[in-house]
Amino acid sequence: MLTHPLDQQLAKVFLNHSLRLKPKERLLITTSDSAAFGLVKAVYTQALKLGAYPLIDTQIDLHINRSFMNGFAYQFYNLANDWQLNHVPTQILEAKIDWADAFVRIVTLDNTKELVNISTQKIANRQKLMRPIFDKMIDSNRWVLTYYPTPAMAQEAGMSFDQLLEFYYRACLVDYQKMKNDLTKLERVLDQGEQVRIKAKDTNLSFSIKGRLAQAAYGTANIPDGEVFLAPLEKTVEGHIYFDMPTVYMGNEVEGIYLEFKAGRVIKAKAKRGQKELERILETDKGARYIGEFAFGANYNIKQAMKNTLFDEKIGGTIHMALGRAYSEKRGGGTNTSAIHWDIVKDMRYPNYQVLVDGKPVLTAGRLVV
Repeated sequence: MLTHPLDQQLAKVFLNHSLRLKPKERLLITTSDSAAFGLVKAVYTQALKLGAYPLIDTQIDLHINRSFMNGFAYQFYNLANDWQLNHVPTQILEAKIDWADAFVRIVTLDNTKELVNISTQKIANRQKLMRPIFDKMIDSNRWVLTYYPTPAMAQEAGMSFDQLLEFYYRACLVDYQKMKNDLTKLERVLDQGEQVRIKAKDTNLSFSIKGRLAQAAYGTANIPDGEVFLAPLEKTVEGHIYFDMPTVYMGNEVEGIYLEFKAGRVIKAKAKRGQKELERILETDKGARYIGEFAFGANYNIKQAMKNTLFDEKIGGTIHMALGRAYSEKRGGGTNTSAIHWDIVKDMRYPNYQVLVDGKPVLTAGRLVV
């Protein structure tokens, strides 16, 4: 497979901007299969040029459920007995994570419905086992994640593969320094804020952010990037919210999600599509009914939903909330714990849709006004 002309440029963004990779540092490049060979090779060669030591691995993403490995994940969940489902190769996985100074995670999806007929409870139980190992990498703050285009991703997004390639590089190769300058303004407003309110059709939600610090994201963890996020005080979320953008979770599509909160907890949940899946996700554990993240999407090169959270949560003019685990970092983090972290996106690009901080608009009709 040939390397796309822009893969070398994208690899430089990963290593120079996102990770600031240094000579003699150890880089673990995880990939789900050969579909992303061109980008993997570009990252590998750029790491060598920087004097780092790159190692390519194909296992970690399978175990943390970020990819499906050409059917291997389906076979595992379909055929594994109880001992196999509950066995974790801890020494091997932790050794890889402990070895690396930085991580480039390149995910490809050959079939977005690969696990649609697998019990979500079975997958959720596996995620609970893998979460502590996965969190060691996440909490390192030296990782970057991307979903590389595939025909399956294009089909899910309702576009041709060539169109998806154009979309992907346009979304990923942006001026991240300008994005940083723009988003740190909103970060400062949230740092100083106490109360957030979201006003839109079928939505009237409020929560406290007093004492919490926001994190502007401009290509240091996700590519593409463009968001500002923080964790609400867990038990202060009150009201209701309607999420109009569809989402795919564990291979199942859930759409038209309506949530009601009281004292921070989801007390009512409806979906136009995927009601049973929504209920199962909320029953994952106690923390799954609380909000671990609230964020503004601010990459205005991304304009349409892809049914891929990494892209959809960055759409300029949207907001998203994550049910479940909060990040542990001081900036952007909170205290809620869960095996899940499920981002759900709401389009705010309509007249009279607003997000207010202490009564002052910061997002109006999809435009940041700070």
